[in-house]
Amino acid sequence: MTVLLLAGAVWADEETEVKKPKPFGLGIGPTYIGGRDTDAEGTELSLTIYKQFINFKRLTKQSLEDDENYYSRWVDQNECLGSCPSKSYCKKGVCICNPSEDVVQIYGQCFANTTAFFVGDDAKYRKPKPPARPEWCFCEKKNGGREICNQHRGREECQVVTYPNNFDHNSQFCRRGDHSFCLGKDINMFCGARTLQDPTDGINKHLCECRKDMKFDTRNMECRLFIDADCTYETEADYDKESNLAKVLIQGVDPEKEYTFEEVRKAFCNIIEGESADYNAHLVGEFTFTILGLSIGGFFAVCCITCVTACCCCKCCESVKAKIRSLDPRNAARAAGMGPGTQMAALGAVAAGEYMENKNDANDQQRIAAMQGQSMGMPGGAPPGYAPVPAGYPEQGPGYPQYPQEGYGQQGYAPVPTGYPQPDYPPQGYPPQGYPPQGYPPQGYPPQGQPGYIPPADGGPGLMNMAPELALAGAGAFTGNAAMTGMGVVAAAEKMDFQEDKEDRFRAAAIKGVPPPPMGYAGGAQPLYPQNQLPPAEANYPRQ
Repeated sequence: MTVLLLAGAVWADEETEVKKPKPFGLGIGPTYIGGRDTDAEGTELSLTIYKQFINFKRLTKQSLEDDENYYSRWVDQNECLGSCPSKSYCKKGVCICNPSEDVVQIYGQCFANTTAFFVGDDAKYRKPKPPARPEWCFCEKKNGGREICNQHRGREECQVVTYPNNFDHNSQFCRRGDHSFCLGKDINMFCGARTLQDPTDGINKHLCECRKDMKFDTRNMECRLFIDADCTYETEADYDKESNLAKVLIQGVDPEKEYTFEEVRKAFCNIIEGESADYNAHLVGEFTFTILGLSIGGFFAVCCITCVTACCCCKCCESVKAKIRSLDPRNAARAAGMGPGTQMAALGAVAAGEYMENKNDANDQQRIAAMQGQSMGMPGGAPPGYAPVPAGYPEQGPGYPQYPQEGYGQQGYAPVPTGYPQPDYPPQGYPPQGYPPQGYPPQGYPPQGQPGYIPPADGGPGLMNMAPELALAGAGAFTGNAAMTGMGVVAAAEKMDFQEDKEDRFRAAAIKGVPPPPMGYAGGAQPLYPQNQLPPAEANYPRQ
């Protein structure tokens, strides 16, 4: 949406740029310049053209003594008759809204950029503020506020005064020298010497007028500089900018000779013809008001995007909040419209289901340990922590002799006995050479486990695991509670799906091969123990 708005704004600017008419110059008659139509640079260019127009009037003998006195007193001194109101300044006898104070000229007044778009007919037609209605017209409302009393609704004093959309700039009466009143109508108006009879009382009164060389533009509803030079029939001609005539019009130097009216007009029209393109580049346009530094289109685009974003954020927050609340079974029961009894039954089913889940988890741990080849009968058989293999051989019969015995040496070798060897050596209970046999542990010791799928104790997902949920569904069906029945059925179906998925994961793990326990633990690789090298039975031993 933002891209489309920006593209539309660019397209509109390009179209406006193409369709801008030439403001003045060859083929154009007398015209207005400056004021609302131009930005700060355009206003400066308008004042430059105005200065050239003054020189044009002097060369064509249109500037009279009163005019020269005005120019020397106000224009040349950069002062304005009657001064300028706040947020404006005076230059070349013209009041200009000061752009450094973030204001723009609209209908002859200076308005802030942030509020310019909302300027309406009240400012355009200089409507006065309606008088306040008498207090006795109003009655207090029951829920607060005021309204016109029923008995006074038809009285004229209690009606809102409205003014027509009309402003006659030629009949704004003022007291002599009361320039402030006229400045309230337009920043370039002053109370002049011209008088007119006021029809309301029949008295001749002074009138507000636009400053010299300015006229009231009824299109912009403000006083603007008026270039009263008719270039309608003038044609393009080459002229030397360094010629005396050009310097007189542009720089105001003294003329070297007397020029005809036609010569001066042709030169002036060609000079301002060359400035028309630059002037058009600084036209503001009708709808370029700004709000908070943004154009109107940009401001509304930002508002729309902000509103959409805020709505999305609120919706997401609401969904998250509802999701969190739904995790609480009590809230889920309330949302389903359950009564207190139904809620208690649902909570009991949830508690029983959690108990069954905890029991199933313990069984699953044992199954995992068994699939890894662990002996579940040994202490710590279930992970974490495998039962270690005993460090020695298991005892059988009377057991192995504890070495060294009296008369025998260290390091597994028997020293020379003090007597003759007995015919039954090695003594009874001593293990034969090479014991233990290959494939330890001996028979009877817990065998190594082999990886493989081990089914659950109850044979798989059965009714026992879903007993709480089925009980809830049955109770709902028995009592005719549809909400309880639906909750139980859905919970039982979800429980069955969960159990089946879990068994599928067990089977997949068994197919892939469950990793064995580490070496030295039940079901894992056994450590290698060094075999004792005993002396042969037929060895000759010295006498004791």
